[in-house]
Amino acid sequence: MIKMEEWKEVLKEDKGLLISLDSKQKKKLKKTLQAAEPSEYFGQDFTQLGDLIGMLEELDLVKDDSKMKKKMKSINEQNVDMVATASKLRKQYEQLYRQVRKIVYPKSAGSLRDDEK
Repeated sequence: MIKMEEWKEVLKEDKGLLISLDSKQKKKLKKTLQAAEPSEYFGQDFTQLGDLIGMLEELDLVKDDSKMKKKMKSINEQNVDMVATASKLRKQYEQLYRQVRKIVYPKSAGSLRDDEK
């Protein structure tokens, strides 16, 4: 295990954390970093929910019922708000991920998959 002073020195020298870890720790860190990498599926659930809401709004049973129509409009607006929030969170997540990744791979700007080649 690396001591705190050594760890600070490793970071100061811009070598990244990987150089100071044993192979088991290195493998675990790489896997965890890869799993945390942002994916295109981040907001897919919200998009699918929007599609479902749209389908329900098109049903005659909803079109003919003013209460149901109003309720579906409210649900749709809530989903749009969640999508907007998810987009903001996605951007923040990506920024934090890049910061953490830069600690692990200080000289690499690409994705984790680029480092494994």
